[in-house]
Amino acid sequence: MSIYKTPNGKAWRAFLKYRGHRDSRTFTRRQDAVRWLTEQKSEIDRGSWLDPSRGQIHSSDLFEKWLATRDVEGSTRRNDRALWHSYVDNRFGRVPVASISAPMVREWVAGLATKKGPAAPRTKRDALRVLRGVLGYAVEDGRIPRNPAVGIKIAGTKGTPGQALSLAELRVFVAALKPPHHEVALVLALAGLRWSEIAALDERDVIRDDDGRLFLAIRRRHVLDEEGKRVTLPGTKGGRSVTRMVPVLPELVPIIERHQTGHPHAPLFPSPRGARLDSRHWRRDGGWKEACELVDRVGLRPHDLRHTAATAWLRMTGDLKAVQSLMGHSTASMTLDLYAHVLNDTLTRAADVMAKGLAEAAEIDGQGTREPGQNSEGS
Repeated sequence: MSIYKTPNGKAWRAFLKYRGHRDSRTFTRRQDAVRWLTEQKSEIDRGSWLDPSRGQIHSSDLFEKWLATRDVEGSTRRNDRALWHSYVDNRFGRVPVASISAPMVREWVAGLATKKGPAAPRTKRDALRVLRGVLGYAVEDGRIPRNPAVGIKIAGTKGTPGQALSLAELRVFVAALKPPHHEVALVLALAGLRWSEIAALDERDVIRDDDGRLFLAIRRRHVLDEEGKRVTLPGTKGGRSVTRMVPVLPELVPIIERHQTGHPHAPLFPSPRGARLDSRHWRRDGGWKEACELVDRVGLRPHDLRHTAATAWLRMTGDLKAVQSLMGHSTASMTLDLYAHVLNDTLTRAADVMAKGLAEAAEIDGQGTREPGQNSEGS
């Protein structure tokens, strides 16, 4: 490490040589050159120094490496690749990762657009998630010190996840679907299953405990692989191998029992041809679009019935841990992040009940401390 005055005498050049790497910077003031060298030495001493040349790799060169490390379904990989090529690659693909800054990312997010106009908040969120993942991989790989895409918020994406039907809307919606499609919808909306989970259910996954209560054992998922083929894989979302036991509410018991034919390895909810359910065919044949229009919920997805279940269970019970278990979330904080608005409503109602109870207790206590013969008027 050394500092020299430039030949013209108007600037100072700081030189760094470390583990075969050479770097130099030019500064107008000597004290700035000293400060830069001091910072470099401090990072070397802490073991956090990064070779600047490693940050010159283009983000497009890291995208496939990042994608290969993701433990996700094949369909998610295809979606991430589509997001990258549609929204991220044309802006950051040929940019060195060390040159990407937070202001650049914010400007890119604000200007994201589709052929029809400005991109929807959800599209912006998903595109940002992919870029954030690639830059996070660059941090882990020792190419940049921090992720410039972390902390950037997308307006309009915080709050209720998807659409959740009220119980009254759910009754109307389910009644509008054609039999037997309405039964699958009701199971989704009361048991909180993902589509991949209900499609993978076999008759053997219906479990009865010692008290005679029914449970659904969620231990497989029926998904699209990276080539677009439907496959049944062990484990739930993300490949988690833990079996999730979902209680069957009394209203669902007749439905579950009606679909049991005595063939353990047969789909519990088969298609008309006896195969696994396909979401697109199920919606088309069951009158999904018409049912959505009836409750004025155009754009409702089967996954929104899962949100309906979580919202209803939270509002009825207020038990965050129980809903976490029902939904199969890895942590309670994940459930809280998604459904905090529901808990806020529940807490408000609980506060009203608490206030009423305190008022009643105060009134009783006041009556108990009156002098003998004193009436409520104090005379």
